[in-house]
Amino acid sequence: MNFSIWTGWIVFEELDIVLLAVLAGGYGRWAWIRDGASPTANPHWGLKHALWCALAVTGLVALSRGLTDAGGWAFDWFAGYDHALNSVRVFKSVGFALLLWPLLIQQLRENSVLAHRRFAWGMVIGLACVSLSVMWERAGSVGLWNFSSNYRTVALFWEMHVGGAAIDAYLAMAVPFSVWALMTAKRPNLWAAAASLILVVGYACLTTFSRGVYLAVLSALVLLAYLVHRLAHGAKPTGVQWRSLGGVALVILLGMEVLAVLGGGSFMQERIAKSGQDMDSRIKHWQHGVELLHSTPDWWLGRGLGRLPANYSTAVEGENFSGDASLRAEDVDGADSNRFVRLRTPLNLDDLPGRYALTQRVELLSDSNVFLKMDVRVQDPTELTVQLCQRHLLYDRYCKGAIVHVAPREGTWQSLEIPLRGQSLVSDPRIPSRMLTFGISVDTPGAEVDIDNLRLVGAAGQELLENGSFSHQLKQWFPAAQSYFVPWHIDNLYLEVLIERGWLGGLALGTLIAWALACTVWAPISASPMSAYLASGLLGALVVGMVSSFLDVPRVALIFYLLPMMLIGCKNRTIK
Repeated sequence: MNFSIWTGWIVFEELDIVLLAVLAGGYGRWAWIRDGASPTANPHWGLKHALWCALAVTGLVALSRGLTDAGGWAFDWFAGYDHALNSVRVFKSVGFALLLWPLLIQQLRENSVLAHRRFAWGMVIGLACVSLSVMWERAGSVGLWNFSSNYRTVALFWEMHVGGAAIDAYLAMAVPFSVWALMTAKRPNLWAAAASLILVVGYACLTTFSRGVYLAVLSALVLLAYLVHRLAHGAKPTGVQWRSLGGVALVILLGMEVLAVLGGGSFMQERIAKSGQDMDSRIKHWQHGVELLHSTPDWWLGRGLGRLPANYSTAVEGENFSGDASLRAEDVDGADSNRFVRLRTPLNLDDLPGRYALTQRVELLSDSNVFLKMDVRVQDPTELTVQLCQRHLLYDRYCKGAIVHVAPREGTWQSLEIPLRGQSLVSDPRIPSRMLTFGISVDTPGAEVDIDNLRLVGAAGQELLENGSFSHQLKQWFPAAQSYFVPWHIDNLYLEVLIERGWLGGLALGTLIAWALACTVWAPISASPMSAYLASGLLGALVVGMVSSFLDVPRVALIFYLLPMMLIGCKNRTIK
């Protein structure tokens, strides 16, 4: 439930509406139907509530510090990562989790088994959607069986327009639930469906070409095997013969998948060969992140939620944002303000030309000559790149475009018309991942370019762009980085928490997660079997967190917070 690539929203997303509706319905039902019982009737809930309260307090403190660090509260529907609202964006996941906590307690108290089963099915359905979208993306971009091209899938995680590990963390948390679907299938047809899902999920994991995903999924499955064996009570599954034969076939097919992706000429082999070099640069990156903590309050309370990108970009020499797009306005002849966009690049962009673009999805139904018309204003000679490409999010397939050299004209606006040249392009409605994306970027280091009245016109005169005059602010425009994502992420979950929330925030979150896992690993043999899958998913996220950070992705972070919630809600079996 995120359509940022079409709406241009980064801070807000459609999932927020869904969650607000869930909260309204849940609390409305709770207020309407009262049974007189308290969700805290169990004395063991007291400490758990205290831990969640500690998480809430440290989160609110980090939110307050983030807003202060950004210069105070300011509202903007199209705010970016250096805006005060980015603190709100990062806080959303823990905020929604805390608001859902009382409702979850109520559901777990009423019927723990049913609540966990519903959660598991939700994870299975979500995993199926993500895995199928990976296949859909690759089919339209590089081909299902091309494992040598430098292409890493992002599925529908549009938050990865500035890199990150959204899909990595989600897969690591969700994969154990595909095993749950297989283990709980009672009939051969359901088992076959679950096995097919595992094959698709395996493809999705392998084609991320992420070493962190491989390690995280393996770690999660090892823990899952241990916990399932420990909590199985020696129960024998029904239909042993067909399950055994199917299991052997599934293992063989998974092995073939691994060999195909990691075989000769694979892109993954190149990544494995560069592991040492990548780790050196990552350690240097972590050191720069820790250096952002200057004072004792920074160490204990953090720099503030969502402030890592802005602070890192300004404080670390040579590691600026690769670009910036901001909405500006000016009065024209005493009339209403004229809105335009200012594109900027940092001075150190010599090795990263055009790696930050303002983009919009367009639809071109038939191949034709395409012209770009726009008004520009520059103070110094500047070079722009304009492109129309088949692009899912980060990688171009086919493009037509032009390089535009703009000379200053005494600081006044000038109108340009540029023909785009290149390969034939057409939107393919049968493969939506081959949608066309228009992008405009600045190639000159340290340049500022004002842009207005963008019009992309086909041969028949059809207009291909929406809101080219920016009269509706940045609606339908979406910034996207390519190849260079360093300032936006610290690439370590634990440092992310330390830098933005401090030691106290890390202690609150760490204690909660450690207790949830400890209660599972050392649980009595009567514990709910679902705890094994929840704990394995949580461990997968923690392993991904060793080399990636993902709490700045609200959709994924919400699941990360829900896992220990559901683990804490696991209790002894009452229903078979």
